[in-house]
Amino acid sequence: MFTIGDLQRNVDLGLQLIVGGNRARTAEIARAEVLQLGRLPAAEHRAVLLLTSGLPEGAGPGGAEALVAAAKAAGAVGIVHTLAAGADQPPEAMVAAAGAADLPLLSAPADSSLRAIKDAVNERVARSELVLYQQLLALQSSLIAAVSTPDPTDSLLRRLGALVNSTVILYYPDGRLLAATGDGPASVIWQRIDKSSQERQQFTVGQWHVVASLINGPEEAHRWIVLARRGHPTSQEIVSQLITTVEQLLDVIALSRRAAANEEALQRADVLQRLVSNNGYEKFGWDHVRRFGFEPHGPCFVAAIALPNWSQRRLDPDLHSQQLRDVTQILRGLISNSSSPHLVGSHEGVAVVVLQCSDSRLIDESVRVLRARELQASAGIGRRVASLDLIGNSYRDARLALTRSLHRTADGPAVQRFEDFAVADIAVSTADEDQLIRRSHDLLAKIEGSEHLLETLIVYMENDLSINDTANVLNIHPNSVRYRIGRAEELIGGSLRSLPTIVDVFLAVQVIARNRAGSAFTFHEDRTGHANAALG
Repeated sequence: MFTIGDLQRNVDLGLQLIVGGNRARTAEIARAEVLQLGRLPAAEHRAVLLLTSGLPEGAGPGGAEALVAAAKAAGAVGIVHTLAAGADQPPEAMVAAAGAADLPLLSAPADSSLRAIKDAVNERVARSELVLYQQLLALQSSLIAAVSTPDPTDSLLRRLGALVNSTVILYYPDGRLLAATGDGPASVIWQRIDKSSQERQQFTVGQWHVVASLINGPEEAHRWIVLARRGHPTSQEIVSQLITTVEQLLDVIALSRRAAANEEALQRADVLQRLVSNNGYEKFGWDHVRRFGFEPHGPCFVAAIALPNWSQRRLDPDLHSQQLRDVTQILRGLISNSSSPHLVGSHEGVAVVVLQCSDSRLIDESVRVLRARELQASAGIGRRVASLDLIGNSYRDARLALTRSLHRTADGPAVQRFEDFAVADIAVSTADEDQLIRRSHDLLAKIEGSEHLLETLIVYMENDLSINDTANVLNIHPNSVRYRIGRAEELIGGSLRSLPTIVDVFLAVQVIARNRAGSAFTFHEDRTGHANAALG
């Protein structure tokens, strides 16, 4: 930074400040230019020191005023006027015009070379800029080093405050404090910021000189960063450059955090899929999930979450994948706010959560939030287990409970739990699935080809073997139900009045119903390759 005061202290130039006083001495000079005799500055000359030998002979009245007005309008920092031979100050008209316009006016000896003054000024400005750039590089290096600290945002703001001896304040868009490094009047400053302006703002609040800048970063739009300093303000060149550097580093920190969060989410989703499918747990054990906060021993359970249309036979794969990503992302945000160790991802076309805690109400709350966002989600919660090799069982329980939740009545609960299962449900969920499915199909093979018979049998079992209730559900005559049940008994080869036959058929119907509902979640992934793509 090179000022008029610095220029005046150069005794070799012999310049005297005629108009401006002490305030003019702090004005920064960007460069110096020589005006041709009598010519007015026509282009932008912001912070430029204009050098002139005066007005041409015979210039009419108002010439000095015109020169000063043009310099002021062009943004010049001041005028240097060479004295006429024998004169001790510039013409009175020019002094009066400069005073009226509040534009610094300096005089140079009559024998001065304007070109020599110009070269001297520009050389000093260049040297001053080099020193400034070297200083900025050192300051920026210190700020950049903050990014590698454990708490980069706090470290960055504190280093900035120390470098420019200022309070640094970071505001959320609504004015809440994100961070503050000193005792600056944060609430008063926030009231003074013009939120409608996109430009960097400068103002004073009492003894505080304030610079406020809007940040539009990748993490959160419209944050405000403020530098507030008591006494005299810091060089605007330094402040401007440092704020720009900090804004860029905050963006880097935000992107780094987002990348780290995405990487961790993918790692959690991968571990989750391996656990719920019982694939590879022997290889990594509890140590592999310890980094996510899981303890070696403690109750874990699995929750499966889906939307009603996900169980439909005809489903748009792209729509399902997008919905699955949205639901998984929302769940990840909700569950991460809890203190419980967790994994969130997707498996076999539904969103899946693994939680290590004894209270499953977090799933109820998550379903309520999803429904508040017009995502009519349902959830199934599996049994609590204490070893990794049983998490797959908890997942199967959750899927069975989810199937029941998706097919609940309008006033039924949106979340079904393993604790609510009947003994038959538990028997179905814990048995060898392949054997159970094969035996169930063997028993019902002759009626599976008839949708009417199978549907009637399923409803008949669900309605406690009541002919009339089954007829009402199917909207057919009770005699039609009797005929279909009789026909089913013939094909099965056993009476549905016999308790062993009733138990066998009931369990077989449960297995087939569950298998059908489960396959409805995954049929489109099998065809399109989206099985594990929707990780959120």
